[in-house]
Amino acid sequence: MSGTSVTPAVAAGYAACEADTRRWARNFGLGIRFLPPRRRRALSAVYWFSQQADQAVDCDGTREERDLRLVAIRDALEQSMDGRPPDAQWAALAHATRRFEVPPELYRQLLDGVASDLDPRTFSDWEAVLRYCHGVASVVGLIALRIFGGSGSESAAAAEELGYALQLTNILRDVRDDAGHGRWYLPLDETDRFGVTAAAVAQGRAEAGFDALIHSVVARTRRYYGAGPRLYRRLPRSTRACPAALVGVYRGLLDRIASDPKSTLRGEVRLTAPSKLRSGLGSAAAAMFS
Repeated sequence: MSGTSVTPAVAAGYAACEADTRRWARNFGLGIRFLPPRRRRALSAVYWFSQQADQAVDCDGTREERDLRLVAIRDALEQSMDGRPPDAQWAALAHATRRFEVPPELYRQLLDGVASDLDPRTFSDWEAVLRYCHGVASVVGLIALRIFGGSGSESAAAAEELGYALQLTNILRDVRDDAGHGRWYLPLDETDRFGVTAAAVAQGRAEAGFDALIHSVVARTRRYYGAGPRLYRRLPRSTRACPAALVGVYRGLLDRIASDPKSTLRGEVRLTAPSKLRSGLGSAAAAMFS
């Protein structure tokens, strides 16, 4: 493929992205180790990019300062896609984009999704929640799908559903912290039905319907995780273990939440290292033979 030779600058950028991924990635880090080197480097560059966007929104500073950080990222993205990357890590992302034919529009969609977190927000119903999940998670899955060697509408649909599942797991895990920052990602029609309020959750208070609400969201999230096998069998065997390991870890987190919904109020939703390894490796092994 033309334009995909690895120059010293690109190699340095990939090395920096991999170093950042090892430092930042807690759950993602296990799965990415299963990828062949060139695909692992490319996915590390995508992870680095997504972290740049997340950190721009979540960092300290005024709303205007955080918006300016996102604008700078947008500018750097466009320069990189035009062949003028501002530094080595952007050069690595541009290289990965060309090598695996990633549509640049997916990066723009991710930035649009992340930008929606600049202001406190709520969602009226599940349709609105899933639109948000698409913008901040499913688009990453669609980018990763190219790097995994997948294609076709059925693979894309499965990747999108897994994006929903992963993001909903994040939403449940972080529900108290997000509520304390004015972010309430669960649909109001559902939380109203169970009599749960963001104000109580922000205070760590479990209202009467809290456990039932969490179990309802867990059940929905598990249905989206069911897309995993549909995706894995459409990927080359050499890349199946990566998404499967990530999904295994996140399903383990979801199971932890289901077993103790109030752990989300205590900030205790995590897996021990052995549990994480067991969940990830078990899922990866199953995917290899799906």
